[in-house]
Amino acid sequence: MYHQELYRCFLFREMSREKIDSILGLLKGRIKSYQKNEIVISEESEVRDVGVLLSGEMCKVRYFSDGTEQMVQKLQKSYMVGLEIAVSMKKTSPYSMYASQPSEVFWFPVRCLEEPGILEETDRIHLYRRIVYFLANEDIRKYRKIEILSSGSVREKIEKYLRIQKIRYQSNEFDIDFNREELANYLGLNRSVLSHELKNMEKDGLLTVRKNHFILHHM
Repeated sequence: MYHQELYRCFLFREMSREKIDSILGLLKGRIKSYQKNEIVISEESEVRDVGVLLSGEMCKVRYFSDGTEQMVQKLQKSYMVGLEIAVSMKKTSPYSMYASQPSEVFWFPVRCLEEPGILEETDRIHLYRRIVYFLANEDIRKYRKIEILSSGSVREKIEKYLRIQKIRYQSNEFDIDFNREELANYLGLNRSVLSHELKNMEKDGLLTVRKNHFILHHM
Protein backbone atom coordinates (compact mmCIF):
# COMPACT_ATOMS: atom_id res chain seq x y z
CA MET A 1 0.00 0.00 0.00
CA TYR A 2 1.46 3.36 -1.06
CA HIS A 3 1.00 6.70 0.65
CA GLN A 4 -2.32 8.44 -0.15
CA GLU A 5 -0.52 11.62 -1.26
CA LEU A 6 1.08 9.69 -4.12
CA TYR A 7 -2.37 8.86 -5.47
CA ARG A 8 -3.31 12.56 -5.29
CA CYS A 9 -0.14 13.73 -7.04
CA PHE A 10 -0.73 15.61 -10.31
CA LEU A 11 1.64 13.25 -12.12
CA PHE A 12 -0.57 10.21 -11.50
CA ARG A 13 -4.01 11.74 -11.97
CA GLU A 14 -6.33 10.07 -14.46
CA MET A 15 -4.79 6.69 -13.58
CA SER A 16 -6.36 3.87 -11.57
CA ARG A 17 -4.79 2.94 -8.24
CA GLU A 18 -3.86 -0.44 -9.67
CA LYS A 19 -1.97 1.25 -12.51
CA ILE A 20 -0.29 3.72 -10.10
CA ASP A 21 0.78 0.83 -7.83
CA SER A 22 2.25 -0.96 -10.84
CA ILE A 23 4.22 2.13 -11.92
CA LEU A 24 5.44 2.94 -8.41
CA GLY A 25 6.79 -0.59 -8.12
CA LEU A 26 9.03 0.10 -11.12
CA LEU A 27 10.27 3.55 -10.11
CA LYS A 28 12.74 2.32 -7.47
CA GLY A 29 11.61 5.09 -5.15
CA ARG A 30 12.57 5.82 -1.58
CA ILE A 31 11.10 7.95 1.21
CA LYS A 32 13.34 10.52 2.89
CA SER A 33 12.50 12.52 6.02
CA TYR A 34 13.52 16.14 6.64
CA GLN A 35 13.63 18.11 9.87
CA LYS A 36 12.23 21.63 10.12
CA ASN A 37 14.51 24.13 8.31
CA GLU A 38 16.60 21.34 6.76
CA ILE A 39 17.79 22.10 3.22
CA VAL A 40 16.17 19.81 0.64
CA ILE A 41 17.65 21.35 -2.53
CA SER A 42 20.55 23.82 -2.64
CA GLU A 43 20.93 26.47 -5.32
CA GLU A 44 23.31 25.31 -8.08
CA SER A 45 23.06 21.68 -6.93
CA GLU A 46 22.41 18.89 -9.43
CA VAL A 47 18.98 17.28 -9.21
CA ARG A 48 18.36 13.93 -10.92
CA ASP A 49 15.45 12.70 -8.79
CA VAL A 50 11.80 13.70 -8.84
CA GLY A 51 10.01 14.00 -5.50
CA VAL A 52 6.44 13.94 -4.24
CA LEU A 53 5.80 15.72 -0.94
CA LEU A 54 4.07 13.19 1.33
CA SER A 55 3.82 15.25 4.52
CA GLY A 56 4.77 18.67 5.87
CA GLU A 57 5.49 21.82 3.86
CA MET A 58 8.46 23.11 1.89
CA CYS A 59 9.53 26.60 0.83
CA LYS A 60 11.20 27.34 -2.49
CA VAL A 61 13.37 30.45 -2.05
CA ARG A 62 16.17 32.58 -3.49
CA TYR A 63 18.89 33.87 -1.16
CA PHE A 64 20.66 37.17 -1.83
CA SER A 65 24.19 38.26 -0.94
CA ASP A 66 22.94 40.38 1.98
CA GLY A 67 21.38 37.31 3.57
CA THR A 68 17.78 38.17 2.73
CA GLU A 69 15.38 35.55 1.43
CA GLN A 70 12.79 35.86 -1.35
CA MET A 71 9.91 33.41 -1.22
CA VAL A 72 9.28 31.82 -4.61
CA GLN A 73 6.66 29.24 -3.68
CA LYS A 74 5.36 27.15 -0.80
CA LEU A 75 4.78 23.46 -1.56
CA GLN A 76 1.96 21.52 0.07
CA LYS A 77 1.30 17.78 0.35
CA SER A 78 1.16 15.80 -2.94
CA TYR A 79 3.08 18.53 -4.80
CA MET A 80 5.99 17.51 -7.01
CA VAL A 81 9.46 18.48 -5.79
CA GLY A 82 12.33 19.36 -8.12
CA LEU A 83 10.56 18.13 -11.25
CA GLU A 84 11.35 21.14 -13.44
CA ILE A 85 15.05 20.80 -12.54
CA ALA A 86 15.28 17.04 -13.00
CA VAL A 87 13.76 17.13 -16.51
CA SER A 88 15.86 20.12 -17.65
CA MET A 89 18.99 19.80 -19.79
CA LYS A 90 21.48 20.97 -17.14
CA LYS A 91 19.60 19.58 -14.11
CA THR A 92 21.00 22.45 -12.02
CA SER A 93 18.77 24.15 -9.46
CA PRO A 94 18.19 27.92 -9.77
CA TYR A 95 16.75 28.06 -6.24
CA SER A 96 17.03 26.58 -2.76
CA MET A 97 14.34 24.64 -0.96
CA TYR A 98 13.94 23.85 2.72
CA ALA A 99 11.40 22.08 4.91
CA SER A 100 9.31 24.69 6.75
CA GLN A 101 7.83 21.81 8.77
CA PRO A 102 9.05 18.26 9.41
CA SER A 103 8.45 16.63 6.03
CA GLU A 104 8.69 13.42 4.04
CA VAL A 105 9.38 13.14 0.30
CA PHE A 106 9.07 10.15 -2.01
CA TRP A 107 12.01 10.38 -4.44
CA PHE A 108 12.57 8.41 -7.63
CA PRO A 109 15.21 8.71 -10.40
CA VAL A 110 14.10 10.85 -13.33
CA ARG A 111 15.79 8.35 -15.68
CA CYS A 112 12.87 6.02 -14.98
CA LEU A 113 10.76 8.48 -16.99
CA GLU A 114 13.44 9.43 -19.51
CA GLU A 115 14.76 6.02 -20.54
CA PRO A 116 12.60 3.59 -22.54
CA GLY A 117 12.27 0.08 -21.19
CA ILE A 118 11.67 0.76 -17.49
CA LEU A 119 7.97 1.62 -17.80
CA GLU A 120 5.49 0.54 -20.42
CA GLU A 121 5.81 3.02 -23.28
CA THR A 122 2.15 4.06 -23.11
CA ASP A 123 2.58 4.84 -19.40
CA ARG A 124 5.82 6.74 -20.02
CA ILE A 125 4.14 8.88 -22.69
CA HIS A 126 1.17 9.52 -20.40
CA LEU A 127 3.46 10.65 -17.55
CA TYR A 128 5.42 12.93 -19.85
CA ARG A 129 2.15 14.48 -21.00
CA ARG A 130 1.31 15.14 -17.35
CA ILE A 131 4.75 16.72 -16.89
CA VAL A 132 4.08 19.10 -19.80
CA TYR A 133 0.77 20.13 -18.21
CA PHE A 134 2.48 20.64 -14.85
CA LEU A 135 5.23 22.80 -16.34
CA ALA A 136 2.66 24.84 -18.28
CA ASN A 137 0.77 25.50 -15.03
CA GLU A 138 4.05 26.49 -13.36
CA ASP A 139 4.75 28.98 -16.16
CA ILE A 140 1.33 30.56 -15.67
CA ARG A 141 1.92 30.76 -11.91
CA LYS A 142 5.29 32.47 -12.47
CA TYR A 143 3.73 34.93 -14.92
CA ARG A 144 1.12 35.86 -12.32
CA LYS A 145 3.80 36.45 -9.72
CA ILE A 146 5.71 38.72 -12.10
CA GLU A 147 2.46 40.61 -12.65
CA ILE A 148 2.04 41.01 -8.87
CA LEU A 149 5.62 42.15 -8.24
CA SER A 150 5.48 44.64 -11.11
CA SER A 151 2.51 46.42 -9.49
CA GLY A 152 3.22 49.98 -8.42
CA SER A 153 1.77 50.26 -4.93
CA VAL A 154 1.56 48.00 -1.89
CA ARG A 155 -2.23 47.83 -2.19
CA GLU A 156 -2.06 46.88 -5.85
CA LYS A 157 0.29 43.98 -5.02
CA ILE A 158 -2.07 42.71 -2.31
CA GLU A 159 -5.18 43.13 -4.46
CA LYS A 160 -3.68 41.27 -7.42
CA TYR A 161 -2.54 38.42 -5.19
CA LEU A 162 -5.95 38.11 -3.53
CA ARG A 163 -7.81 38.24 -6.86
CA ILE A 164 -5.69 35.34 -8.09
CA GLN A 165 -6.63 33.38 -4.94
CA LYS A 166 -10.29 34.25 -5.53
CA ILE A 167 -10.06 32.70 -9.01
CA ARG A 168 -8.09 29.74 -7.66
CA TYR A 169 -10.67 28.90 -4.99
CA GLN A 170 -13.68 30.19 -6.98
CA SER A 171 -14.86 31.94 -3.85
CA ASN A 172 -14.65 35.29 -2.06
CA GLU A 173 -13.67 33.43 1.11
CA PHE A 174 -10.53 31.28 1.38
CA ASP A 175 -7.41 30.38 3.35
CA ILE A 176 -4.08 31.29 1.76
CA ASP A 177 -0.97 29.08 1.94
CA PHE A 178 1.19 31.69 3.68
CA ASN A 179 1.43 33.09 7.19
CA ARG A 180 1.94 36.87 7.45
CA GLU A 181 5.74 36.76 7.33
CA GLU A 182 5.71 34.41 4.33
CA LEU A 183 3.13 36.51 2.47
CA ALA A 184 5.23 39.64 2.98
CA ASN A 185 8.27 37.73 1.72
CA TYR A 186 6.36 36.44 -1.32
CA LEU A 187 5.10 39.92 -2.23
CA GLY A 188 8.49 41.53 -1.65
CA LEU A 189 7.19 43.69 1.20
CA ASN A 190 8.15 44.49 4.76
CA ARG A 191 5.88 42.61 7.17
CA SER A 192 4.85 45.76 9.06
CA VAL A 193 4.02 47.50 5.77
CA LEU A 194 1.88 44.54 4.70
CA SER A 195 0.05 44.37 8.04
CA HIS A 196 -0.57 48.14 8.01
CA GLU A 197 -2.03 48.05 4.49
CA LEU A 198 -4.26 45.06 5.29
CA LYS A 199 -5.69 47.00 8.25
CA ASN A 200 -6.34 50.00 5.97
CA MET A 201 -8.07 47.72 3.45
CA GLU A 202 -10.26 46.36 6.25
CA LYS A 203 -11.17 49.92 7.31
CA ASP A 204 -12.08 50.69 3.69
CA GLY A 205 -14.42 47.69 3.65
CA LEU A 206 -12.51 45.78 1.00
CA LEU A 207 -11.88 42.65 3.03
CA THR A 208 -11.91 40.88 6.37
CA VAL A 209 -8.78 39.02 7.42
CA ARG A 210 -8.06 36.71 10.36
CA LYS A 211 -4.57 35.24 10.19
CA ASN A 212 -4.48 33.42 6.83
CA HIS A 213 -8.27 33.47 6.31
CA PHE A 214 -9.61 36.15 3.93
CA ILE A 215 -13.09 37.32 3.01
CA LEU A 216 -13.22 39.70 0.04
CA HIS A 217 -16.07 42.21 -0.02
CA HIS A 218 -15.51 44.64 -2.90
CA MET A 219 -12.68 43.17 -4.93
